[in-house]
Amino acid sequence: MNISVDYKVAVSKPTLYIGECWKSGEGCNWRVRAAFIQNSQMWEIRKFVGPHTCTSTCMTEDHRKLDSKTICTCIMPIVKDMPTIKVSVLIAEIQARFQYRVSYRKAWIAKQMAMEQLYGDFDASYNELQGWIAAMREYVPGTIIELQTRPYYGPDDQLQLGKRIFHRMFWTFDPCVRAFPHCKPFVQVDGTWLYGKYTQILLIAVAQDSNRNVLPIAFAIVDKENMESWEFFLTNLRRYVISNDNICIISDRGKGLIAAIRRSGVPWRSVYCIRHIAANFIRDYKNADWKRQFVKIGKRLPYPFNISF
Repeated sequence: MNISVDYKVAVSKPTLYIGECWKSGEGCNWRVRAAFIQNSQMWEIRKFVGPHTCTSTCMTEDHRKLDSKTICTCIMPIVKDMPTIKVSVLIAEIQARFQYRVSYRKAWIAKQMAMEQLYGDFDASYNELQGWIAAMREYVPGTIIELQTRPYYGPDDQLQLGKRIFHRMFWTFDPCVRAFPHCKPFVQVDGTWLYGKYTQILLIAVAQDSNRNVLPIAFAIVDKENMESWEFFLTNLRRYVISNDNICIISDRGKGLIAAIRRSGVPWRSVYCIRHIAANFIRDYKNADWKRQFVKIGKRLPYPFNISF
């Protein structure tokens, strides 16, 4: 590998190893023969045939022998210390170690393999969800979790009795519940996509105290950001966290959320989030100064129109 030689294994036995150029069929005669010596218990190169007529002069080409499994073994300690490390950094590390620049795809696959070996795969993590819920309730007293599952249908669309799959989950923590009554009477809610194999949506509600410190008060994972999901979130938010009326909800006022608010029967007040409006403003007008002026105007409006995080 130090001279950019790629090869294939022609013979691999307990006492004999023969490697030849992977382009031997095209006329390259490069070949190496090694034997295991019983007396010394070491491998010894007995024959070497050269020169390697197709040697690459480029030290950045990917090497076929440097596969994702080999890379996974090498980067395991790095990924363990820094799970969020970027693939581009891993590529640079591999190049420094082996003098070959591997493809992004190969390095990405290697990192996924390392993550699975360290933390388990996505399916295993989902299967352990009940255990994590039990642990949270035991070691974080007062934790509230509402888990909903649904029936499981196999590949033939037949109902699998005794099997259920994840649908959605709401959770909050006792310190958040006890802290909310001391916050301002408004809550900001929003959703964001999760990344990975299961691309569900994380819903979150945050409050703010008199010192403008932000306090997350509730979370949920749902399949879609629609009326049913927001109704599930707001129902549990009302049941476990917010007991008083006339709380103002700041949001992007999506159709699903507004429908859920109206259907809830709770006297929520709903206003637009200034940041969402500003983002739409700059998208349409492409003028940063106008955007800043717009935000200033919004903050000068009387309560509850001037609230933002």
